[in-house]
Amino acid sequence: MPGDWPRSRDSMVRAILASATPDRDDRLFPGDIAQFGDGGGLGLAHGAAGVLHALAETGADRYERGERWLLDHTDPLPPGTPLGLYDGVAGVACVLDRLGHPQRALDLAATVLAEKWQRLTSDLHGGLAGVGLALLHLAGTTGERQLHDQAVEAAQLLADRLAADLAAPAAARRRAGLMHGASGPALLFLRLHEATGAPALLALAEKAVRADLARCVTTPSGSLEVDEGWRTMPYLGDGSVGVGMVLDDLLDHAARCGTAVDPALTEARTGILGAARSRFYVQPGLLQGRAGMVLHLSRTTAPDATAEHLAGQIRGLAWYAMDHEGELAFPGSQMMRLSMDLATGTAGVLLALGAALGAPVGRTPRLPFLPPLGAPKDRLRMEP
Repeated sequence: MPGDWPRSRDSMVRAILASATPDRDDRLFPGDIAQFGDGGGLGLAHGAAGVLHALAETGADRYERGERWLLDHTDPLPPGTPLGLYDGVAGVACVLDRLGHPQRALDLAATVLAEKWQRLTSDLHGGLAGVGLALLHLAGTTGERQLHDQAVEAAQLLADRLAADLAAPAAARRRAGLMHGASGPALLFLRLHEATGAPALLALAEKAVRADLARCVTTPSGSLEVDEGWRTMPYLGDGSVGVGMVLDDLLDHAARCGTAVDPALTEARTGILGAARSRFYVQPGLLQGRAGMVLHLSRTTAPDATAEHLAGQIRGLAWYAMDHEGELAFPGSQMMRLSMDLATGTAGVLLALGAALGAPVGRTPRLPFLPPLGAPKDRLRMEP
């Protein structure tokens, strides 16, 4: 059972390691077919980097053969590897730095900067917001000032684009949500504000979050969800819960600074909480399923969030549990195949449960750049 912690953690780790195929060149772990679009199963969302991140965050023993696979398959990078945080090079750089390989991380950052990275889309998944966060992180861990300056450049480009988007007719605005909406740039503005103290960045973060909230509607059940025109979405990746993760950070800043908060923002947080408390989600995954609700409920400071809400979502993960060589594992997108990846499968469930129930030692597990609320200002660091 997923809630039987830490036995379920150990079982998921064993399942992930049993599934590994380090002799293959196209991927290390089974996951969503999207991993074959990142140049060879490398990325944070669907590839080896995301699985290794989840293992490290939840206190598993180092999987050195897996680390070597990732190092070998980034030297050189496969042709066509995307540059982004969740789909490509920037995310791999962050994870390798997390695992104690800073020089390879810097080499990968240099690869990103050698391309026309300023032309990327704005989003967190594969665009400027994610690249900016990766550069800012590596600047902090390595002391490379140039990387900080280019993270600032990314934020300025995003600020200009945000202003243009807000001036456009509502129908012309981009997608909403953490992975592909304005909440990704908001996250960069928040983390850069923490690094520099510039108040304008906090104001930009609020504008970006409000842009995503403007794309949300209240459902008949009373929850606040992203309106896609033909359906509403509650999820962490493209739904309201992802917006809520960044909104929580914004409200946490306001609480610590003692500044007044617009009641509309606290009302929105309450509505998003309703989206995370449903009894039914089709899939178990982190970005598009129940595990994302577990992560949000384990992290939110919304006053109406209760331990029972969280416990209910953890119990609900048992609906999707499957056996892999006698160990606990989970299916991926559309429930069609076993997945070990971070976005859709077992690694994402492992990370979410670790955030809710704790790692054996050290800090609370987290997604990159979304640490527990109220942590100190050096929380950008992803220490080995």
